Amino acid sequence: MSQIALFRNLNSGYTIDDQIAGDDGKVYIVGERIAAGGNAVVHECNEKVSGDSFAVKFQLELRQRRRERFHREVELLRGFDDPHIIRFVATGVAQGARTDRIMRSGRFVAQHRGRDEELPFVILMKASEDLGKHAKSPQKIPPATYLAQFLGLSRALVKINERALHRDIKPENILVVGDAWAISDFGLCDLHEGGPDLSRVDERIGPAQWMSPEAFNKNLGCLDVIGQTSDVFQLASVFWYATCGRHPTGIVRDADWRGPPELYPIMERALLHNCQKGSPRFQCNK
Repeated sequence: MSQIALFRNLNSGYTIDDQIAGDDGKVYIVGERIAAGGNAVVHECNEKVSGDSFAVKFQLELRQRRRERFHREVELLRGFDDPHIIRFVATGVAQGARTDRIMRSGRFVAQHRGRDEELPFVILMKASEDLGKHAKSPQKIPPATYLAQFLGLSRALVKINERALHRDIKPENILVVGDAWAISDFGLCDLHEGGPDLSRVDERIGPAQWMSPEAFNKNLGCLDVIGQTSDVFQLASVFWYATCGRHPTGIVRDADWRGPPELYPIMERALLHNCQKGSPRFQCNK
């Protein structure tokens, strides 16, 4: 058994054994880093016996509220069974030694400090890429592909909204897993029932460039409520981007749309700024 360093930024992280045990009774070998965010890091991993490849997400921001959010995310994922929602495989805890990365003789070296911490992790199906990269590929996504994916993702969002608000839908959180596009990263979810609100009043909620109008307004101090319509707007924005290669900023017109004409009225309703219950946008997630 060897060790591997988990870094979410250039300076600090944790060192863990490269073999971790999931609550499914299986052992996984941690490999190369795939992605990193403000609170977590994602690595490739392989089940020790079969060699099957998965992704493992380690929570490295360990403040109590962040831990609670991570556990909420895991429990939500555990309850879904849909090809358009990233599939839960296992969860567990790894012992991590706090590590600083310092420059020495022209190269980075790891230097341990402080006490060990318990790092929660979740193992998920591995994606080939995210939609942010997929939509930029030289080959334009054909309508037969994205129409089927749009329908599957819309139905998946209905399932999610029955239990929670996602609040962080953006191209980077739509993963290409085999033949399906799947919604991922439930770290900012807000449960309808069964848990406290883990958001601070002064905390920005939502993807920076993909927020709904009500999310933007709430961040400006307005009294707007972030509800299901916010998720609808964000998912519709991703659909527009995947189809047109552009963000649907401002007031959209049919001349801006590059997809099938019969889909445009649905997109227009989903992207309306009027987000009160009973408005056309609210009907788009039914």
